Amino acid sequence: MQISFQIAVFMLVALVAATPNCPVSTVGLEALYTTTVLSTITITGTPEAKNTITSANYMTVAVTNQLGNDVSLSFGSNAGGPSPVGNPSPTALHDNGFTQYAFPTGWAGRIYVGPNLNPDGSKIEGSYTGPPDIDVSYVDGYSVPITCSSEGTAVSGCNIDLFKQPGISCNDQVDGPVCLNSAQNIANGPAPPFFAACAGAAYTYPNDNDANVSNLKSALVSCCIGTSCNAPPRQPEQGNTLHDERMRIRNTKSHLPGRSVSSSFRHRHRHYSPRYVIDG
Repeated sequence: MQISFQIAVFMLVALVAATPNCPVSTVGLEALYTTTVLSTITITGTPEAKNTITSANYMTVAVTNQLGNDVSLSFGSNAGGPSPVGNPSPTALHDNGFTQYAFPTGWAGRIYVGPNLNPDGSKIEGSYTGPPDIDVSYVDGYSVPITCSSEGTAVSGCNIDLFKQPGISCNDQVDGPVCLNSAQNIANGPAPPFFAACAGAAYTYPNDNDANVSNLKSALVSCCIGTSCNAPPRQPEQGNTLHDERMRIRNTKSHLPGRSVSSSFRHRHRHYSPRYVIDG
């Protein structure tokens, strides 16, 4: 079976992107991928083996790691829907690494991202049941900063390292580290103080819907892990947000004496897989 020139370029892009300290920028790779690979990709051969993939029936999510450490990626799909192309297994994405995944029409699910395989960490959530849709969620918990972009513009996520906020610590930290979110079952929030700096940019409670920009025009999405990644314009200034959130929680407590937004979620003991790293 012959493989078309476009497929060969696709493989070359992936190889170059995965090479440590490669001088090719992520922006350049995205541009090359967009202009070369998202035109029709055709695998030629016998009529039975012929298969054509176009940008119209697949959403592609490219992931770049700029965290400074290796991260783990694992995948979940909604019940009854299709799986990502190739049904990828959990894997490690090395520092400065680049990878990408294709999701067919009808897919909805998530990519779990973090220092280990804890499913309560940071997530990339997406769907292709209608117009392409993507967001970043810290509703279950936070492990690493993530932002996602479409057509060169950041549309969801928050690039703040929440573990390094001055004067604010996680109330429920588990292996990873992962900070579990006490607002995960509080539909309308507010975001707990640890998560407040990212409210409205990434999901920090279930109905934090400013974190989602629906009806993306492009089925090519780029997500970036790290504090140097581009953030959406609505990511609030950290200091002002934290002050406002402290005041809102203080006022809430004054109306509900003795109630703490995090009390029912403390003291949970969970154990997850150790850091997932591929040898070599």
